[in-house]
Amino acid sequence: MSSTKVVTFDELLNESSRFGRSAYIASVSKASIPFVSPVTFSWFGEDLLTFLASNEQKVKNCRVNSEVNIHFPVSLENNWDSFLLWGTAQIISDTQGREFLWDKMGYDCNLFEPGGPSADTHVFMQIRLHKGLILRRYGIDGREVWRRES
Repeated sequence: MSSTKVVTFDELLNESSRFGRSAYIASVSKASIPFVSPVTFSWFGEDLLTFLASNEQKVKNCRVNSEVNIHFPVSLENNWDSFLLWGTAQIISDTQGREFLWDKMGYDCNLFEPGGPSADTHVFMQIRLHKGLILRRYGIDGREVWRRES
């Protein structure tokens, strides 16, 4: 039987570096239809930040149901560990918000949006995390959990 260890946010953040900056985000539509799609993200304090086209389904979903789940790919390279995060997404769609976040992704957002932060064809999604879970070898070798304190 595997044990569950409580970890700090810093330990969770450190662990995330093994998984890279690409993950899958799960959201749910207004009609309760689940949707999973890939994202590239950047850490922004204790939040995740991603840059998305305004018309993407995950953006539409999060406008009506802001709860999301993020799952990082499991592979031999990360010893078959699972890394999952739960959070609440906020869509940043105003020019002032996009200007503030424009240089926070770790890459040039102009490559995807040549119109710059004033163009409304892209938005930022900021995800305030409330839970993180690491399953060592699918949980066989233990579980590590982090929860945001209220």
